Amino acid sequence: MKQILFVVISLVFSISATAQQQTVIEVNGQGAVNTVPDGFVLEVVLEEKGETVSKLNQALQHELTQVVDFLLEQGVEKAHIQSMQVRLQPNYVSTPNGREPQGFVLAREVRITQQSITTFDAIIDGILQRGVDRINKFRFTSSEEASAYERALVLAVKDAKSRAALMAKELGVTLGEVVAISERGGNMPAPVMRAEMMMKDSSPSMPGQTQTSAQVNVRFAINQ
Repeated sequence: MKQILFVVISLVFSISATAQQQTVIEVNGQGAVNTVPDGFVLEVVLEEKGETVSKLNQALQHELTQVVDFLLEQGVEKAHIQSMQVRLQPNYVSTPNGREPQGFVLAREVRITQQSITTFDAIIDGILQRGVDRINKFRFTSSEEASAYERALVLAVKDAKSRAALMAKELGVTLGEVVAISERGGNMPAPVMRAEMMMKDSSPSMPGQTQTSAQVNVRFAINQ
């Protein structure tokens, strides 16, 4: 009985070892799709400095109200104006004796999403005049981003298959089934044109194009 059990265990181990030693071709595939932006995302900060937190909050609320009212007038939907975060921290100033605390800094982050791209320049000018202290982030967006990534993913898979077939041909072997496949990287649309180049265009609201890319890693079995 022990001898039979030993033979069975040895056979299973032998089969597993053979499977682990399967010869494969491993390739990376890439795909990219260009889209024309039709919207934008803007993250800004409103900030107040002073000695009394309650007064700082009142001033900040007043500025926020002015900014929101202006955005609504420009056609931005209320649901697309989000207060992201409120931060309160000591305010330090430089003195002959070094850095010393002087009141507080109260800041509020606001995220603006606009599905129309033609007014992005007017919106930025307007909110800066109504209390916004700085812009943390700005990027053009496209309503086709999700479908663009799916198309880029298909192109990446085709690219991987093409690369693997080329390598197999040069090696004098044929491709077998797909052993494993995984995505690499995420959907991060990148501008094809730099912002300063876009501003030189005859129309300041022309965004150029954004590129959505995808990457995959694929392993193919080799038929000897």
